[in-house]
Amino acid sequence: MTGDPTDESGLAATGVEWPRYPRILVALDETPAGAFALRHVVPYAVDQRSQLTLLTVVPNPPRGIVAAGVSPQQLANEMETDAAEHLRHVAETLPRELSVITLLRHGDPAEEILALLGERPFDLLCMGARGRGRVTGALLGSVSTAVLHHSPVPVVVLHPPPETGDDA
Repeated sequence: MTGDPTDESGLAATGVEWPRYPRILVALDETPAGAFALRHVVPYAVDQRSQLTLLTVVPNPPRGIVAAGVSPQQLANEMETDAAEHLRHVAETLPRELSVITLLRHGDPAEEILALLGERPFDLLCMGARGRGRVTGALLGSVSTAVLHHSPVPVVVLHPPPETGDDA
């Protein structure tokens, strides 16, 4: 078996076809999990000539921020500037032959991802898992879990392996 999808002794001989996802949405944040997910989807997108849409959602500033003496509007502006710069940098590092669209939205990340899936045609959603663990994820909620349970398209959630530091 060579791995070639047209090789009759491989996958094609089983009657199973390689999946095609011409329009892929990648939900990105600035975590290692987001970068890990992107690294996994880009080679597929290049090979299949898929259009990649990179989405970053800037969450609303926490309500308690006023008590800390910080302007919610100033914090929101800084968060948007940082997110837009990160999104622009990521898009610039992708292969030139890849069709890429970038989107920046505001609000609850899970709600905004699901809203975009309802507004535009996508074939696949790819995102990273933060890896908070079951207990913390259950207490705080999880964007990937919420999206996974309500997405109208297939979802790939990629969880990076734990980092191995020199002190471990």
